Amino acid sequence: MSEYFSNFPRIRYDINGTNSTSPEFSTAVNLLIRQKIRDAVVDDISIYYPYVIPDSVTRPDILSYQIYGDVKFTWSIFLVNQIFDPYWQWPLDTKTFEKFINEKYGSIGTAKSTVHHYEYIWQHRVEVTGTSDPVVERTVEVDYDTYLSVGEDNRRIKYMFEYEQDRNEGYRSINLVQPTYISGVLDEARGLFR
Repeated sequence: MSEYFSNFPRIRYDINGTNSTSPEFSTAVNLLIRQKIRDAVVDDISIYYPYVIPDSVTRPDILSYQIYGDVKFTWSIFLVNQIFDPYWQWPLDTKTFEKFINEKYGSIGTAKSTVHHYEYIWQHRVEVTGTSDPVVERTVEVDYDTYLSVGEDNRRIKYMFEYEQDRNEGYRSINLVQPTYISGVLDEARGLFR
């Protein structure tokens, strides 16, 4: 992951900003360039593909090595997927997820019995048929009074465990740059810094 910031330019920055006549500059990484790189990569949709991170891949640098043969491309995974926090925006494996739940809620049982929110199901899931595609379920978060006023078939309680699990599983679906293009993306990104 140390390779990630090596791809960004350095700038002189007055961190304190207290002396406008004789500022004390420090060297800082220019993080503002991040969006410019992301736009350059994402604009060409043909260079990336969807990928589901397996439970066995616990870190982005491991995935980078498995897909691209080098950890120096870890930054591309972050950029393409708008991952700003590589620890909490990366899916936790089962053991780490359970530890997280126990530390945050006290126990898995508590997380499974504590309400996160109430949902109104305004469109139920319809499975695929021979002539139609599946229709995804659509819900909206509602307050408790609205929840009580909706028929039992059209409401649901979302508990903390399920909420955290859905969020964690949502991090598994990402996009990856095609391995044949990754070196070109790196060269293009470095060209943006000049």
